[in-house]
Amino acid sequence: MLTSTVTAYQLGEAVLDAVQHSSYPESEDIISADFPPSAFPQALDLLNSAREEVKTRVRKSSKQSAPDIDGWILQAKQLRSDIETAHRSAEEIIIKARRNEELLQALHDARSMLRLLEEEVAFNQNLTTILEQIQQIRRDIGEAHDLVNEADLSTAAKFLLKVNVDLESLQRGRNIKAVAILQLESRELRQTVAQALTRRWHNAVQIDAQLFTFSIPFGVSSTAMQQIGLLEGVISNLVNQIECAIITPRLQQRADMCERRLLEEKNAIRLSQPSSPSDLGRLLHDLGVLLRFIQTRLPSSISDPLSKICGPSLVESLISMRLFAAVPQELAALQHFNTTREEVNKFSVTMDEHGWPGASQLRAWTNSIPQIWLEKRQRQSLGQVRQLLQRGLGDIRSVERVETQRLSQQDGLFYGNQGNDDWNAEWSEGEESSFGVKQVESQNTSADTEEEDVRAWGLDDGKEENKTGDNSPVGGKDDEADAWGWGDDDDNAEGSQSPQRMSNKPLRQGINGNAKARRGSEREVTLRESYNITSLPLGILDLINNIIADTYVLGTQRASASNFYSINNSGNMFLYNDCLWLADQLRQVMQPPAQGPENRFTSSKRLIRFHDDMAALEAFGKRSYGKEMESQRTILKDLLDGAQGFANCTESPFSRECDLAVASITDRLRDIHKQWKGALSHSALLQSVGSLLGTIIDKIIVDIEDMSDISEPESQRLTAYCKQIIALEDLFLPQESATGEAETVPLTAVYAHGWFKFQYLSEVLDSSLVDIKYLWMEGGLGLEYELEEVVDLIEALFADSEHRRRAIGEIRRSPGK
Repeated sequence: MLTSTVTAYQLGEAVLDAVQHSSYPESEDIISADFPPSAFPQALDLLNSAREEVKTRVRKSSKQSAPDIDGWILQAKQLRSDIETAHRSAEEIIIKARRNEELLQALHDARSMLRLLEEEVAFNQNLTTILEQIQQIRRDIGEAHDLVNEADLSTAAKFLLKVNVDLESLQRGRNIKAVAILQLESRELRQTVAQALTRRWHNAVQIDAQLFTFSIPFGVSSTAMQQIGLLEGVISNLVNQIECAIITPRLQQRADMCERRLLEEKNAIRLSQPSSPSDLGRLLHDLGVLLRFIQTRLPSSISDPLSKICGPSLVESLISMRLFAAVPQELAALQHFNTTREEVNKFSVTMDEHGWPGASQLRAWTNSIPQIWLEKRQRQSLGQVRQLLQRGLGDIRSVERVETQRLSQQDGLFYGNQGNDDWNAEWSEGEESSFGVKQVESQNTSADTEEEDVRAWGLDDGKEENKTGDNSPVGGKDDEADAWGWGDDDDNAEGSQSPQRMSNKPLRQGINGNAKARRGSEREVTLRESYNITSLPLGILDLINNIIADTYVLGTQRASASNFYSINNSGNMFLYNDCLWLADQLRQVMQPPAQGPENRFTSSKRLIRFHDDMAALEAFGKRSYGKEMESQRTILKDLLDGAQGFANCTESPFSRECDLAVASITDRLRDIHKQWKGALSHSALLQSVGSLLGTIIDKIIVDIEDMSDISEPESQRLTAYCKQIIALEDLFLPQESATGEAETVPLTAVYAHGWFKFQYLSEVLDSSLVDIKYLWMEGGLGLEYELEEVVDLIEALFADSEHRRRAIGEIRRSPGK
């Protein structure tokens, strides 16, 4: 039913609005009202009226838009016609595409045929080329044979070279049987050309070892031989011929001291018969002529490689056959040998001018002339000693022993002569007795002169008597050592004193004690007795005196040793050892016995200078040692200066410089220890390295103490640096003990000054205030550091605070231990 508020018309309008506009009623009454059947007619009427109204509008609108619809129809028809035309075009395109595929297949077939034809043409062309090359090679071989027959060997060699190149090109990557035949013909051609070149070479360079001639009548060309590989063998053969025909015969010297001369002609040189006296200067001049002849008459392609082969052998033969023998054995003759040295140097310059090697070897030989002379002198001395011994004992000679002593009356020698108290009263107080053995030359020699000569050589020093009596036979493997007197004092028995020394002991007992108490009872007595000797010791003594006369070689050694020792890293240390050892050995050789016979050797005035030379030699060795130590100290200080006093050692780039400085120091000290270990004794090695280490740690201590403020990171870094240095104590381990067990405690503190102080510094840098106070009061810090040094370190390491002030006060009040 309809309510009183909603009519059927309202319901019809709601339906119409819903149909036309799809709208929903806004009234709640309409929404909640029922739609009774009685309302349908009203709603249908409203719908029909709306439909008729719409039809009317459509008809009116259709009449207005009729012309546009006709246009649309025409466009649709045209579109259909275009679609049909497109279909026809597509069918034509498909037909043409199928035709193109057929054409492409035909084109592919044509291209395959073309490639086949091109390959056939290329094969034919390659075959034609190979056949033409083979034909050309055969023509070249034939042409080369014709040129050989015409004596045009240079062109023939070029053709041979061309044939080899063409054959190599023809054979590359191919297996052609015809090439093998051509190679055989090429080898035959090379053999023919080589034989012809060899014949021409022998005609151009004529060497006759029987006639000692070397001639080059016409120019020589080496191009052809070089092209075919003959030059090296020809040069080697030429070197052998020149050495056999010219060099060796010219260097040879006959027993009658005659030699050949080199004569230079227009295109040749030859050697004369051995009739001229030996002349080393003339020999060097002739060799210079030979060098000039070779350089001017032969092309550089031959002379240059020839000189490289012949030069060293020429110098070696010259030295061994002539120069070594020319060095005089007498020292005085060396002054005249300077002329020969200058001529050798001039010849070395000539070799340099002509580009011949070996000049440096000649100059090295001239520099080694003193060493060569020494070796020859040594062999001469050994030979002279052997000759003396082989001659036998010789003549027996009488010599006299003179002995002067001051004896008291208690000595048995004066029992029968106590009354003569006034003889020889001019004696000097405090003088000791001395005596010697000498040949009787003059009966008027004063006793004062004898005493002065003896004292000059330390015969009255009162030292322990030397022991003699080496009875080892002459000969065998130790001839040279025995002849030079090496080790004479090593194997002597204790009871082998000479008789004259034993007889002197009772006489000396009389003067022991207080000389003043027995002054009135002492007498000076000169004892003389004669005995016989052979001529052997006199000959040996003369030989020794001649050798002693040449002792200025020690000065030469001091002047030139530094240059020769410098080639070794430990040269100065070896020089130090050598000088001390040599001086000690010479001193032992020259030291006369405490009581023994006076002889010309020990009383010679020239020995005074010899002792001075030994002292200078020893001082020179010590200076070399000091120079090496100072040099190493300078290097180590320069390395340590790179740390710049360890300021800002924790900041880049200063930290890298500090790390590098400490690492360089430790590496340097280890290298020095390794170098000197092979030169110095163990104790000297530890002392030397310890001295260098002491220099370094002293500077490090000073640098750290100069730092007014040390932060904790800097303290840690400095501690690490100290530990790196402390690790060097493994260099100071002692040698193995007698039981073979090595001691484990390093000896660093013994040899390195300030070692304990440095170790304490490392501890202080890494310690707290409590630890530092303990080290000062109980740990022995006060033994190495002064009070103010410790206070300065504490103030640099720790910031100002009550704890620091209290710790410093306690340290100041407590004595260091």
